[in-house]
Amino acid sequence: MLVALPAGQGRLPLLYAALGLTLCLMLLGSLLLGYRIYSPAELWDALAGTGGEAGTVIREYRLPRAVVAPLVGAALGVSGVLVQTLSRNRIASPDTLGLNAGASLAVVAASAGLGISSLAGLSLAAAVGAFLTSVLVFAVAATAGGLSPLRIVLVGVTFAGLMNALVEVVLTVNEAELQQLLFWLAGAFVDRPLNLVARSLPLLAIGGVLAAMLARPLDALQTDDTTAQSLGAPIRLVRIASFIAVSLLTGASVAMAGPVGFVGLVVPHAARVLSGSRHSRQILVAALIGAIYATGADILARFVIFPTEAPVGAITAVVGAALLLVLLRRRAA
Repeated sequence: MLVALPAGQGRLPLLYAALGLTLCLMLLGSLLLGYRIYSPAELWDALAGTGGEAGTVIREYRLPRAVVAPLVGAALGVSGVLVQTLSRNRIASPDTLGLNAGASLAVVAASAGLGISSLAGLSLAAAVGAFLTSVLVFAVAATAGGLSPLRIVLVGVTFAGLMNALVEVVLTVNEAELQQLLFWLAGAFVDRPLNLVARSLPLLAIGGVLAAMLARPLDALQTDDTTAQSLGAPIRLVRIASFIAVSLLTGASVAMAGPVGFVGLVVPHAARVLSGSRHSRQILVAALIGAIYATGADILARFVIFPTEAPVGAITAVVGAALLLVLLRRRAA
């Protein structure tokens, strides 16, 4: 259960330290826990380049997913904060706005239509797909009567369904691509090579830095447009820059792990409870909570239907769907 801490500066170091320690424990669990449970001594030997079978499993399989999971979780958590502020809607996320679906469709189209198979090319395609989808969703919502929070979500969900259907059509027609792209579309952290992370790091870094730079104008954007303008916020520029940051973060996440759903919905709510509404705090806390949440879901997925591993997207979807129902019920009350 999350307990709100006072927003004073004196409590922030304690909050960051607690989240950092929790993340370290989660990463340790990710390396030690699974079909076989290893000891800290075996982990030490593995990281030192020895350890026999245990060393191979830890270095080749568990270490990459212990890197991918927190990066993806952090990226989607920050994306969720930006999306909810842009839409002024607490039930918005990269999933409900169709950004994950747009990135997935772009990856499928780049592979099946353009023959792109390089990690760099597919990562770029995912980022471009997420950006174009965000622009399309907000443009359609604006021309359909204004950027009301409910309208943005409805348009996003509609585009998400359409793009997911197109992905299925493309993969059905191109059976060869189906086998290759199941790697991307499974929405999991397992079997992701570290060189895939290296290719996506520039997108994550640029998106993260851009999100941090937007913290102060995003505070103003939480109000209505008139108030935000009176506070000196360049609304159009902030929105464009936010679209770019969200597309880079979401695109890089899809490029690394496929469409892992609902992380961008759950994490911003937890971040606001713990850090308040100021984005300078909220963005960093969302990154830490997202990393913890994704890593924890990855560990849980190994044991839910043990000895078989469950898709991590199923774990995050269960929690996210439950939260979404609670939020919708509160809005209807």
